[in-house]
Amino acid sequence: MSKINTGLLNLLTCPVTGSDLSLDENQGHLQLVNQEANCFYPLINGIPWIIKNPLHSMVDWSVKLNHFNQVLNEEIRILGNELKQANGETARRLQKLHDNKVVFLHKVTELVSPILKAKVSGKPIYDALSDRAPNTQNLLSYESNLYRDWVWGDEENELSLSIVAQHLNEASAENILVLGAGACRLAFDIHNHIKPKLTIANDINPLLMFAAQSILNGNSLELPEFPAHPVNLESVAVLHKIESRLERPDNFHLLISDALKPTIAKGTISTVVTPWLIDIQPFELAKFLRAINHYLPNGGTWINFGSLVFNQNRESFCYSIEEIKSIAQTAGFEIEEIESQQIPYLKSPYNAGYRVETVWSWRATKFKDCQQTEDLQNLPDWILDTSQVIPATKELQAFAFSHQMYADLASKIDGKSSIDTIAKSLSKQKKMDRDEASAMVKSFYLKIIQNQI
Repeated sequence: MSKINTGLLNLLTCPVTGSDLSLDENQGHLQLVNQEANCFYPLINGIPWIIKNPLHSMVDWSVKLNHFNQVLNEEIRILGNELKQANGETARRLQKLHDNKVVFLHKVTELVSPILKAKVSGKPIYDALSDRAPNTQNLLSYESNLYRDWVWGDEENELSLSIVAQHLNEASAENILVLGAGACRLAFDIHNHIKPKLTIANDINPLLMFAAQSILNGNSLELPEFPAHPVNLESVAVLHKIESRLERPDNFHLLISDALKPTIAKGTISTVVTPWLIDIQPFELAKFLRAINHYLPNGGTWINFGSLVFNQNRESFCYSIEEIKSIAQTAGFEIEEIESQQIPYLKSPYNAGYRVETVWSWRATKFKDCQQTEDLQNLPDWILDTSQVIPATKELQAFAFSHQMYADLASKIDGKSSIDTIAKSLSKQKKMDRDEASAMVKSFYLKIIQNQI
């Protein structure tokens, strides 16, 4: 059975009630329990999975794993067909891709299979029903970070640690929480550099966390990398043996939870680190910072590191560095220093190009409590509770109308009708200008053949 460190267990709380969690055995498996609220959270591969509605989140990720399997199997099938007609160096390249895709499919499935709870009837159905839905993170989101962290990224890893460490050296670091830890290399380096009593590396992506757990536990992980722009034929697929050069200390822990719904007792973390996180999380920055506020006592330290390329639909929420200080103030933080530096980002030796990023780092001190005034739920209740009625909002009705139009136009593809014929019918049906209808129909079919719909 998996075990859980007492120091970590003493910090963990239920994301629903905020109450303490206890360890319980259920049919030979350990789980964390809040008996009062009847909430249960599994330990998967030895990592606490403490997410509100844990079964829903596991089903969500298992659906993503099923889709990944369907997509990879289709790619492998197509490569196999292309191989039959190829020769020479082209055949060698396609064979290399084919064989490594098979390995990749097997290894990723093996890593994430402990959460496999759902099945989808087929790839086209998933493509239609899921890929259009907004997702903050997919199974292979930030997969390249795994290779950067543990294979070829020494330059970037050392730069990242040096930037963060200059703020941490003056900070209280009795215990450290790294939110958005990804494949965990920066969190691991911070832990070994500062040597706190305890470090928690937290993320929501099971592939990265399970991979990090395997690597840090001394189990080498063989996984191929597929550079977006390979420098030569040999680089189209590179099989890596991924392993840590350092032994994992007993006080370095992994946790799968949502940073916005704290699963750690209020005010118990001395230092919170947010690497490459504040601009990609889905909520307005002040709301997110109030969630960070929860973890720290007054006088606690928040260290930020990463870009400020905000992923927000509203321009007013895409903040510049000049706006950050006042926003942090509203969430109870006093930023004491801000620095910027340009560093390479994902500089793989097997890829023909890479980015140079301007990263911002700062140390901030919490000076007051700021309670979260709303439940930061990225999904509506009728999505979480599938028995509830779907509301007929203007946004959903507009979406339904446009996709009904898509369906109507797609159904006209019968091998008999031309664009002119279809446009004439649409113009009459929707009372549109004939030329406008023709242009829209032509544009629609063009997007189909260009795979933009």
